[in-house]
Amino acid sequence: MTTQRIGLFGGSFDPPHSGHLHVAKTAMKRLNLDWIYWLPASGNPLKSKPADFYDRLHAVRELVGNHPKMFVSDFEHWAGLRYTADVVRAFTANCHGANFVWLMGADSLQNFHDWKNWESVASMLPLCIVSRPDAGPRALSSPFARRYAHARLPERDAALLPHTAPPAWVFLKAPFDATSSTQLRAHAQKG
Repeated sequence: MTTQRIGLFGGSFDPPHSGHLHVAKTAMKRLNLDWIYWLPASGNPLKSKPADFYDRLHAVRELVGNHPKMFVSDFEHWAGLRYTADVVRAFTANCHGANFVWLMGADSLQNFHDWKNWESVASMLPLCIVSRPDAGPRALSSPFARRYAHARLPERDAALLPHTAPPAWVFLKAPFDATSSTQLRAHAQKG
C-alpha cells in the first residue's frame, strides 16, 4: 500500500490570491504531493478581524477552481478550533495512511514563532516553506529557522520531506508572485 503525501495549507486567505496558489502549486510539484487540503482559518489571533469566514472559504474555492488534487475544507470552522496546533492534531488524528506536510509562504515563517504552540506544530509534521517576495532573508533568520537549522533538508531533497520524521523542513526557492493579501485589502479600502 502506498502512503499518500498530503500538504495542509492553512491561513486567513483574506483575500486569497495568486501568491497563495503559487505556494500550493510549487509545493505540490517539488514535494510530489498527492493532495493539498486548503484550511481557511476561522480567525487569526495575530491579525485584525478577517472578512467573513464563508466569504473567504468561497473565494479560496474559486481560486483553486477545479484543480483535481486540491480541496478546500471548512474543517477548522466546523470543528470549532482556533490554533494551528489543534487543527493539525485533529485533522491528522485518524489518517494513519498519510504523510502530512504543513505548507506556508516564507512571509508566514517570519512570525511563525508568534503562533500558539508553534513548536508542537514543528514536532507533529514537516514544514515546507516557499519563498515569497521580500521574505527570504528574514524568514531564514527567524527564531524557527535558527532553532531548527539542524532539521533543514537541502532543497534538492525536497521530495523526501513528506517521508521525513519531524522536526524537518525545507525552503523552496521559486519565481516570485508579488501579490499580497495586505496590499489587496489596502487597495479595496481605497476603492
